[in-house]
Order: sequence, then structure tokens, then C-alpha cells
Amino acid sequence: MKVIGLVQARMGSSRLPGKVMRPLAGQPLVWHIVDRLCRVPGIAGNVLATTADPTNDILETFARAHALPVVRWPDEDDIIGRLLAAADLTDADAFVKVNADCPLLDPEIVEGVLDRFLAGDAIDLATNKLDGSYPLGYSVEIVRVETLRRCDRELKQPAQRELVIQWMIDHPDAFRLLGVSGPGIAVAPNLTVDYPDDYALMQRIFDALYEPGACFGLAEVLRLLQETGISTIPNAGGTG
Repeated sequence: MKVIGLVQARMGSSRLPGKVMRPLAGQPLVWHIVDRLCRVPGIAGNVLATTADPTNDILETFARAHALPVVRWPDEDDIIGRLLAAADLTDADAFVKVNADCPLLDPEIVEGVLDRFLAGDAIDLATNKLDGSYPLGYSVEIVRVETLRRCDRELKQPAQRELVIQWMIDHPDAFRLLGVSGPGIAVAPNLTVDYPDDYALMQRIFDALYEPGACFGLAEVLRLLQETGISTIPNAGGTG
């Protein structure tokens, strides 16, 4: 099975425009996501999936500068169409799908979910977000392309096509779902980037922990937050 890392990104965030290209430790935010996906054994390559809106030209430029395949789908809200275009481009059998507001993505967590997905019996979707045992920003969604093609045939409403992963989660009788539980952090912080305060927090984390060529994980971030008393701001955001 060919597994591809897919970064779902666009520049048009209403709360924090252009956040995916904002710098963290000298690199664009989206660069850190791609770098972390490259560290996951079992991922054969990565693709950037964005839209045809001209504001996303900078993302295509970034992708081509880093030899990263890029898909630009005309309908911003048709996530199924965007994912299948990426599948056709990369010949993927499954995607590790990541939103571009999660620069702290932990390769070890992704690897753990991917191992379970590959060992399962024709799993449609494997994820660690079903029980809330991981902080926001560490969600992993691994979806089978064959299942996306089925969804493309069956789901015609715009809301279904935009929120296809959530649709699958909400209809467990129709899909083979695999939930992977985490450490069950008592007070799970928000570690995505959706608002200016989130970005300021992420700058502090990367300034403290990032070292070129290395990759800090969830444990190091939680330790930093505890030792420094840095607080996080709850949000319910997402980028795509």
C-alpha cells in the first residue's frame, strides 16, 4: 500500500490570514509540517493540496521550491475532489491527512496510528481524535483512497463533501473506523494555530525547543508548558 502524507492548506484564513506561511524558527509554518511528515516511516512521499484561488499562488511556489507535488482544486469547499485529485497525482492508496494549522505534528504519534491502520482489516479511516485523548494539534487522520472514491459517488451535498472525514466519524455503521487512544492528558491544551494568540504561543514553543535537524515531540512540549507556566488559548479552528 502506497501511503502519502497530504497537507491541506490555504492562505485565506479569516482569523489569521496567511498563517501557513508565517515564520517559525526561520521557516514557514507549513515547512515544519512537511518536515515532520518526512520523518514518519511508511510514508512514501508528500503532497500539498490547496485551491485555485490566486492567493494560494505562494503555496504552489513553496511546494515547487521544495520538490513537493501540489494540487490546486477549483472548489475550495469540495475536499473530496481535492483529495482525489491528489490521489490521482501521487498514485496514493491512502493519505495521512494533516491540516496546515498543526506545526507540532508528532512523527511518533503518526507512526503509531499508521502501524495500526496498516495492520487492520481494510480500515476506511484510522484516527486518534475519536476520544479526545490527544491535544488539538496532534490529530492524525489516515484515510483509504478507495473509501474516498466511494464517498465521491455517494456524497453530493456541499457540507458532506467539505467535511468528509467528520461525516465518516459520524456514520460508524457505514465505515470501518479505527480509533487509537492516547495518554489521556488531564488538561489537554490547544496546540493548533488559528488565532494570533495561537501563533504567538507557537513562536515561543519553537524558539525554546526547535533545533535544525531534530524534531521535538509532544512530551517535550508538555514539559515546556508545565515548567514555564505558558498557557494555551482554547479554539475550535481548522485550516483547509
